[in-house]
Amino acid sequence: MLAHFKKHEEVFPTATKIFEIEKNRIKNIFPSAIIEHVGASSVPDLLTLGDLDIQIRTEKNEFDKIIKLFHNFYHPHYPELWTNEFAIFHQKDHPIIELSIMVTVIDSPDDEFHSWRDRLINDLELRRKYNTLKLNYEGKPLADYKKARVEFFGGSNGAKRQLK
Repeated sequence: MLAHFKKHEEVFPTATKIFEIEKNRIKNIFPSAIIEHVGASSVPDLLTLGDLDIQIRTEKNEFDKIIKLFHNFYHPHYPELWTNEFAIFHQKDHPIIELSIMVTVIDSPDDEFHSWRDRLINDLELRRKYNTLKLNYEGKPLADYKKARVEFFGGSNGAKRQLK
């Protein structure tokens, strides 16, 4: 599979609409969960693969309940990477936009997707560098881009988890 990037404005309206639908569904089941639109489609002026990334942040005592229930709505993604504080699901067959859902325990080592989003939003130079990295991988193997992304984010847990 090759990496192909889209401009933020091409994806943002659809990503935001689907995020709100998913957020409402999840909030109805787990009102205490913190639901964040993360990933490139949440950051203005950032190139994106065209998907939607959602982070569900929860307390430790709710984590297993959320994971168990999510099996009814989403497909487990790379369960070999899961821990007792991190899980990832996907819905690549979503009729409108491919989505990934990262479930993290609040303040755990993997609870970083929202903070990386905020750093990218607030740091124009970091955003520029990340876009340059993406442009360097346009049309190249997606796996190569994902490895470069891990290096870009300093080997952060979240970037490593999304390596595959």
